[in-house]
Amino acid sequence: MSFHVVEAETEEDLDFFFKLSYETLKTLRKNMYDKLVEENPGKSDEELQKLNRNEMEDYFDFSDSTSRVFIVKQEDSMRCGYLWMGLRNSRDPWDIQKPQWIYDLVVVPEFQRNGLGKMLMMTAEEFSRELNLNIGLFVHAENENARSLYDKIGYSVKTIPISKKLNQEIVDSDISSKFLVRTEQKTDDVRKSELDRFKKKVLFSLEAEDTKIRGMYEDYFSNYIDNSENHVRLEAVTDDETLVGSIWAGVSGFSESVAQIYNLSIISESSNDEVGKALIQSVEKWAKDSGYSTLYILLHSQDDMSVEAFKSLGYSVPGFFMEKKLTQ
Repeated sequence: MSFHVVEAETEEDLDFFFKLSYETLKTLRKNMYDKLVEENPGKSDEELQKLNRNEMEDYFDFSDSTSRVFIVKQEDSMRCGYLWMGLRNSRDPWDIQKPQWIYDLVVVPEFQRNGLGKMLMMTAEEFSRELNLNIGLFVHAENENARSLYDKIGYSVKTIPISKKLNQEIVDSDISSKFLVRTEQKTDDVRKSELDRFKKKVLFSLEAEDTKIRGMYEDYFSNYIDNSENHVRLEAVTDDETLVGSIWAGVSGFSESVAQIYNLSIISESSNDEVGKALIQSVEKWAKDSGYSTLYILLHSQDDMSVEAFKSLGYSVPGFFMEKKLTQ
């Protein structure tokens, strides 16, 4: 069998894309499908499919020059799968530019294990290179096959959305006794370590001059520090007053009931996870006492604390944001 990839241009191609997207919603994204059914009681399957298509078209501008739907076809023109991509609809504080984003990739079950996913990914990368943009995606933690594919073709984990419900008692561990965690006092040293960490996050995706990075950091800092919402800045020091780490947290930008860790910097050359855990436990207490239900961090690969350390503290990891650097 031979296959080829084309850009979806005909109405038949688009019908295939929206129909397969809906079938995928029903089988692999049950929570989203259940919500669609709940919000539209009594609707037939055909009506639900049309509603889902309308929602997708309202959410995403398929006519934008940076967006594409690619269809993989068998030599007899049978459609076997699709890849939907476009400019990412959000940008993290350390991103100079939004990357191209793979919103969905689906191969019809009977055609899986023929390398079609990789074929679609290569086409998406070629298009991203034409735009001189990096390319990224989100993969669910349980989707090991997809994660393996992305690893093999050069994608790296960039950030990990991690969260913990604060509806349980927060107990001190022996870790916190090794460091004194207190309200920030060594402000200049803390700001320097924050800037150093921010720089590494920027350079993960794109080269930039120090002045550009400093300006981005100052914008990020002032955006939150001047916010009237509650926030806390803490530092960890040793008995001899050596700064070994700092943490900064406050209300998240997506929910008033969720506290977010804006920055976690660990200066110690050893015991990174121990310093991090001491700081995290202190912020958990602050967040719970402040009435937040959840503590969240978008852990960057350039952060010093490991995802395993977060898991040991009861944090959940739904998946991974991955990126491939394509810019010149």
